[in-house]
Amino acid sequence: MDAPSKIPEGVAPGAKSRYDDFVAVHINQTKTIHFTGNFLTWHRYYIHAFETALRDECRFTGTLPYWNWAKSAQDPLGSPYMDGSAYSQGGNGVWEPHVCTRPGNINAPCISPVVEGRGGGCVASGPYVKYKANLSSVDVWFNYPNIKSGPLMSYAPRCMRRDILPEYTQARATEQHLLNYFTNSTLGNLEAWQAELQGGTGLHSVGHFSFGGDPGGDIYTSPNDPLFWLHHGMVDRAWWMWQNQKPPAERHFQIAATRTMRNNPPSDNATLDDIIDLSWVTPQKGGVRSAIKNHVSTVAGPYCYVYM
Repeated sequence: MDAPSKIPEGVAPGAKSRYDDFVAVHINQTKTIHFTGNFLTWHRYYIHAFETALRDECRFTGTLPYWNWAKSAQDPLGSPYMDGSAYSQGGNGVWEPHVCTRPGNINAPCISPVVEGRGGGCVASGPYVKYKANLSSVDVWFNYPNIKSGPLMSYAPRCMRRDILPEYTQARATEQHLLNYFTNSTLGNLEAWQAELQGGTGLHSVGHFSFGGDPGGDIYTSPNDPLFWLHHGMVDRAWWMWQNQKPPAERHFQIAATRTMRNNPPSDNATLDDIIDLSWVTPQKGGVRSAIKNHVSTVAGPYCYVYM
């Protein structure tokens, strides 16, 4: 992924590598792919595109792994995901004094139970110690020293910061929390299920909050932390599990929410015919303009996989 960026010159000045292309696409579309009707399908296609690029451009022969939140909930820092060993996704950041804040407002109080984490500084162990995030921050959730935003997609090379928070995963990401997504009768339709997943204490949010930092703690630039891909692999797996509790006709073709983040600005309801466009990272065999309905199943369209 160190190959040169394929984005046209001047469009995303901070994109220097092929990996940066994936981050830039996420930044560019953030307000139309989160808390929207295409959230799940867009990210399914996105992680598929990343896996495809690893295979076609990097000679990767495996499959994209997922991070089972429940398996590491009690001790994320001691888990194979984040213990800082050579084959982990990197350890915590070094300790730096910092302040937990409410997303979008650095003067607001902390989100309970999200408190100041155990790190905050540059990742100190594992394969990403020398890794640099190139694209500038946009909206970092927590107030870390010397982190400044923008200009959008500008070049701002910096270390990867992490702020792993075991108290949050212990409180919100256990086996029981995961089980609730498949046994709670109030989550039997996609509107309710997706709202729970993306809520402030939902497992999608918990995953991101639990390792925080910069760029991971920024809804725009979060793919700049490689743990993003494992996290969204699990998001996709959870959706797949929920879908397959019922016949395909019952749950595969449900869609909920509008086309803009939290319907701001107001927009029409999303439909199965709405287009997903991954722009600079679209898989060659996927087609640039691909409707949502082509991404509701993992064994149809461009996909051929199931989860264990």
